[in-house]
Amino acid sequence: MRILIAEDDSALASFVKKGLDAEHYAVDVSNDGEQARAMAGEFDYDLVVLDLNLPRLDGVAILRYLRTRKPSMPIMVLTGRTRVEDRVQCLDLGADDYLGKPFSFSELSARIRALLRRCHLPAESVLTVEDLKLDRVERRVERAGRRIDLTGKEFALLEYLMRNAGRRITRAMIIEHVWNLSFDTCTNVVDVYVNYSTAQVDKKKVGQLASAIQVAFQQLGAYPTAGVSNTAPIEHVMDSVPVAPARALPRSDESPDLTDLREELEQALALEISRGEATVGFGSEGLVISLREAGFFDSGSAGVKAGSQPAFSRMARLLGERQYNIRIEGHTDNVRIHNMQYSSNWELSTARATEMIRLLIVKYSFAPQRLSAGGYSEYHPIASNSTEAGRALNRRVDVVVLGAHEPEPKLNSTVSGTQP
Repeated sequence: MRILIAEDDSALASFVKKGLDAEHYAVDVSNDGEQARAMAGEFDYDLVVLDLNLPRLDGVAILRYLRTRKPSMPIMVLTGRTRVEDRVQCLDLGADDYLGKPFSFSELSARIRALLRRCHLPAESVLTVEDLKLDRVERRVERAGRRIDLTGKEFALLEYLMRNAGRRITRAMIIEHVWNLSFDTCTNVVDVYVNYSTAQVDKKKVGQLASAIQVAFQQLGAYPTAGVSNTAPIEHVMDSVPVAPARALPRSDESPDLTDLREELEQALALEISRGEATVGFGSEGLVISLREAGFFDSGSAGVKAGSQPAFSRMARLLGERQYNIRIEGHTDNVRIHNMQYSSNWELSTARATEMIRLLIVKYSFAPQRLSAGGYSEYHPIASNSTEAGRALNRRVDVVVLGAHEPEPKLNSTVSGTQP
């Protein structure tokens, strides 16, 4: 299930997000009132956790707005305002719950589960396709009575497929609803994310997940039931989804404008470069801004550190002033990860790339057509993985500036034919 946290305290928002991520919720964060209102209005969140003290637009105004636009959306107010008058006002305006700060995360989590149980009908809380059962509140998946353990993104992908049983879906729809992005043809994140299983996850789990997703796809009509094995490799399942062919972004050679951009980025990121947290230089495909994990990410997490947001904003501002195409590449070292959020380096590297693209689109208004993303796991190192120093260099996200964006040609409204 997808949750929006509207909270102006970045450290607190990050703390809550990590806790909910560990419980396999898909979590978005907004530190700005106007942005939070726009996100809640555009996306179908299962729950909004709303602070009242937001910049540019306060939480009470957002609450009023959402209750007129989305009256059934569950909203929990999480705020430092503890006066009885504040609680009464928010509950009368339509808030479903009200929790004051400071708070216990275990209580917040329990209240979220209670809200989701109350606000979703039984038919909506438990999805069933043949012998495959998915409980959206308890985060459980069973097939023929046997439990299947899935990561957060695997669960979200399967949930989306099962919710849309009987409909024909595309890669773009999966990208938008599971990854919360709005682009399609320039990304391979769906393929990378699903295909990683064959290399990183034990074979028994691969077979379970492949079979589970296969059932959902059969119900969706993505391919006929006949002729498909129950133990088909998971990459074949994804290959069967009707998708548009990927369109490669153009490369850019070193040019005066790219040279100027490099100099501006080096000045903007001078502090981070001096600390060894970032580098800027030319590669074989264009200008590469390399952001090290130590400076921009917490270990094992995809979210950009709150303390690195100013540096990220400086970089985004400079990139936004030009119309170059940009590819975001996630990279890891060769130490295999396995935590509550990610089961492989493929998954972590892809999550970091897509999270950075989400920030560029949602927070900095980048045109999605300019962007592409990919996760490369440990397979494109820039240093030896035999030392800690080398592994630290390999744990990075590379922002590759490829070339000037060419807008899609407009369709001619006239029909060609023989002239009279």
